[in-house]
Amino acid sequence: MRGRLGSHRFRRRLAWCAFALAALAVVVGGSILIGNTGRSTETPVSNKPAWVYHEPKLHRLSQRERLDLLETSSHFVVTAVARRRLDEAWDLLGPEMRAGQTRRSWDSGTNNVVPFPVAAIIAWKVLYSYENDVAFDLALAAKPGEDLVGKSFTIELKRYPSRGNRWLVAAWVPKGVSGAGQSKSAAATAAEVSKPTKATLSARWLFVPLAALGLIVLVPLLLGLRVYVVHRRSARRYAEQLAAYRSSSSPS
Repeated sequence: MRGRLGSHRFRRRLAWCAFALAALAVVVGGSILIGNTGRSTETPVSNKPAWVYHEPKLHRLSQRERLDLLETSSHFVVTAVARRRLDEAWDLLGPEMRAGQTRRSWDSGTNNVVPFPVAAIIAWKVLYSYENDVAFDLALAAKPGEDLVGKSFTIELKRYPSRGNRWLVAAWVPKGVSGAGQSKSAAATAAEVSKPTKATLSARWLFVPLAALGLIVLVPLLLGLRVYVVHRRSARRYAEQLAAYRSSSSPS
């Protein structure tokens, strides 16, 4: 061992090994002291009961409730939807419909209600009826002279105890896309598309491509026939000249 330690090369290698071990020890010790700096993205487990949606209990509307609902719906249609007397329609809106707009923007006509040039409500049907939450499908007829003939909408009304237990409009949504049965312009377009197409060119113009096709076929045939006739004539003339030569050259 003394001889080993007396070697300059061995002592240098031993020093490098000690330095490397010390650096490794520093790194490992620092990692242990600092610990894990990562953040977990797992959702923490909760002991609270899970929220489960339960459909509200169906409610059978009384005659009085139907009259109140239809009265509110009709008043809303002839004011907010028809864009007339908007100040009256403001009092028919629930919190959901008032959200995101002020009374001033509402009265200006720039509001969240889809307008329609309504002349009358021609049909209505209860879509669903829960306690304090009812929806109707309304079929509206348009004014004479309008492009739209009619349109269906869904109106939702809720009863708010804080507003005197009144039925107020919570939503107004158009149903489907206006088609040929609801729009005059769409009906005219559909009728135009369904018409049988009429040929814009006379049948005489078919003679042009047929004549061109005939020439493509007949010209090679005529050229071939001409070559054949010329060849036959040449062969016959050659045979005649050969016979004459033989007869003249034969000894008498």
